Amino acid sequence: MTNSANKGKRTEKEVEKQLNATRKAGPNNPDLKKGKDRIEVKNYKNPLTNVIVSAKGFNDKALEHAEKNMSKVQLREVLDGKSKLVKKRK
Repeated sequence: MTNSANKGKRTEKEVEKQLNATRKAGPNNPDLKKGKDRIEVKNYKNPLTNVIVSAKGFNDKALEHAEKNMSKVQLREVLDGKSKLVKKRK
């Protein structure tokens, strides 16, 4: 296993403990699962690009985190084949 794969696996295990989630990594599976939530964990050397797209939308905690910590990132969801900018729910 390469160093980057090991780094990703370690990060998944750390987040699994923090969220008290279940690790489900593998082809066609999310990295983690907690209740109905499916969680993808990323540990990149460089910051994420400007846009994160989700086919299922974002929960309130993700929107709150993005608003506070990721000012340059757009969250978009795909609805009916069209990408739509997600706005924070009030």
